[in-house]
Amino acid sequence: MRTLNWMMVLGAAVGPMLGCGTPDPQPQPQPQPRTQLRVPLYSYIPDAAGDGLKAMSARIEADFELQHPDVDLVVNPSCFKDDLYEPTQLASSLQGQGECAYDLVETDTMLLGELVATGAVRPWSALPEGVNWHPAGVKASTLEGKLYGVPHWLCTHYVISRDEAVSNARTVDELVQLLASRKTPEMDVAGNLLGSWNLPSLYLDAWSDTHGPEQIQSAVTTERYDTQVIAGMRSLAQACETPAGNPCLDGTFDADANIDLPATLFAEGKADVTLGYSERLHTILKKLPSAADRQQLRISPAPLGAGSQTLLFTDSFFLGAQCTGECEKAAMAFVSYMSQPSTYAWILLSEDAPATGRVPRYLMPANLDAYQAPGLKEDPLYQRIDTTTRIASPFPNSGVLGIRKTMRDHLVQELTKAP
Repeated sequence: MRTLNWMMVLGAAVGPMLGCGTPDPQPQPQPQPRTQLRVPLYSYIPDAAGDGLKAMSARIEADFELQHPDVDLVVNPSCFKDDLYEPTQLASSLQGQGECAYDLVETDTMLLGELVATGAVRPWSALPEGVNWHPAGVKASTLEGKLYGVPHWLCTHYVISRDEAVSNARTVDELVQLLASRKTPEMDVAGNLLGSWNLPSLYLDAWSDTHGPEQIQSAVTTERYDTQVIAGMRSLAQACETPAGNPCLDGTFDADANIDLPATLFAEGKADVTLGYSERLHTILKKLPSAADRQQLRISPAPLGAGSQTLLFTDSFFLGAQCTGECEKAAMAFVSYMSQPSTYAWILLSEDAPATGRVPRYLMPANLDAYQAPGLKEDPLYQRIDTTTRIASPFPNSGVLGIRKTMRDHLVQELTKAP
């Protein structure tokens, strides 16, 4: 009996321990799946760290995911091989086809009309708030009243020199005459005047300098070329002549291996000026014999015609038509992050590169407030780039793709004609 009573007592004591009087353990909340956002960035920018932009991409991912832990951001997917200037390739990947699908892509708005025609992109609901956009960037990103791109980088043709008078030239004739009057043994101008995108773009910029930007779309044609514009471009091309030939037109500067050669020749004092984008300053500063030479540098929009009415290229973020719901929310958060002056500042100042020997990228931000960020505000070259391009218009955002090679061929014939 004592044994039975003991078992009854033990059972009564153990019963509650077996869960009879204890609520079931609550299930632990499962982590929500992260939204993956895959974004190839515009790649034709200075590789400040010399690592294929890997450090820049890694910092963008880390900084963004710290602010948005619910998003798995993949910048510049390793599988990305599309040509950023081929809308059909971009469209295929934006539609989820092929080996490297992605959700939005950054490319040149000169392709906007053709990219929209593929059906692979759709308009943004709005631009990120609180951004001081350059009007030309917004206009370039808009087609038929709909905003298809969020502007990121701007770009135009510059003359980089060491002479204030040259920097202040306001027509192509004045520029050429000033260079000739210096009578230096070096070539007057070093710059690439070939390329199926480059040469037509130079012609359009020269056309705007001569006639103004309002009717620039009318110059997108292979039916006729403005004789006054052609005469000015031919004069500029002749300023590239050397005893050995004309590297601006004979293919020397157009070779992929020689992309930095015009800037290098200028940095080494073997050319009086170089013609190119503002980011050519990155190469020039790396090649200058001494840091003191930096103080002599002058930069101004290239006067390519009978005046100087600047056209700007724009690189914008385009949203894939299939990126909806959480993907679209993540995409908007991403372009907002990329539009912040603080983000621009570290990219523009090349903070992804080692501190020793670091050189700014000298790209043009689409957010004008970025120029007032620490490090840029104190840089006279950045400030000159800003002030000289505040009043500028966009390049056409459709029509050039299909005729660019024919335009190039026609223009080369015109520039190489015997007098």
